[in-house]
Amino acid sequence: MTSKTLKTFSGIVIISLALVVSSPLSSRGEAIEVWVTNPWLSMLTRFIGGVQVRVNPLFIWDVNSAAKSARLKIPEGAIVLAVTHDEAIRVLGRDHVKKYSLNLLFDSFPPSGESIDENFMDPGALPFIGLRTLEILSASEPRNYDYFQRRLAEFQARLDSTVIVGRNMIGSRVILDLTWKYGRWIQAAAGRVVRPPDSVKDGWSRGVDLDVLDTALEEARRQKWIIVADPWTPAHIRERSQKIIGFIELPAPRMEGDMILFLYDLYLQIWDYTRNIS
Repeated sequence: MTSKTLKTFSGIVIISLALVVSSPLSSRGEAIEVWVTNPWLSMLTRFIGGVQVRVNPLFIWDVNSAAKSARLKIPEGAIVLAVTHDEAIRVLGRDHVKKYSLNLLFDSFPPSGESIDENFMDPGALPFIGLRTLEILSASEPRNYDYFQRRLAEFQARLDSTVIVGRNMIGSRVILDLTWKYGRWIQAAAGRVVRPPDSVKDGWSRGVDLDVLDTALEEARRQKWIIVADPWTPAHIRERSQKIIGFIELPAPRMEGDMILFLYDLYLQIWDYTRNIS
């Protein structure tokens, strides 16, 4: 695909990505309020809930992209969404869970050893998480089931379209994936991804076997791979990597932003960077 064709195609997709179901608030009531324990889930709930739901994130990302308490006071009886029971206890406290209308995405999620955050960046897992979010919101506000269903359908359609566009943008470029949370999203679009095993990355995060990292970076430089990091990549790894031409650090999400546009922007930034260094 030529640069001109890609720009035209991307422009069309950007317009379609910006189309959001804009049904007015139900005449039968105001938006329901929900409190959400996980910042990724807050973004998704805001999308599925649309204008019919007011999301209160209990945790947000700080300037260093670490999750921190938003210090919101939760009213008794409030609708609370949590990913798992363990997370709910960790955020709400064991003695306070019964004070709220607690809704769990899953009894056990994700499988042992996997990162919850990575699943929110996985185009294979996101539709199932979105469906479960719809079920929770519909149980709390049954009269808006059709609206939530349309929002989920839009989410799935835009998610699929974004991955397709990402594949056209990135093409056959090889990526050395040094991200800590964005890996599955990158893998969905890249032609070839070199990703160190989690055990190796864990060692690097502790400063172990950094000579192996240096070898990987040298190979990336020699082969002209794109090196991608995210805000959660340890600082000492980013510092080593940014010395190599072809390094790009992707931005953190914005809590108030459109989740699909954020995901699209990650691909766009990789494409724009590779276009400028080619």
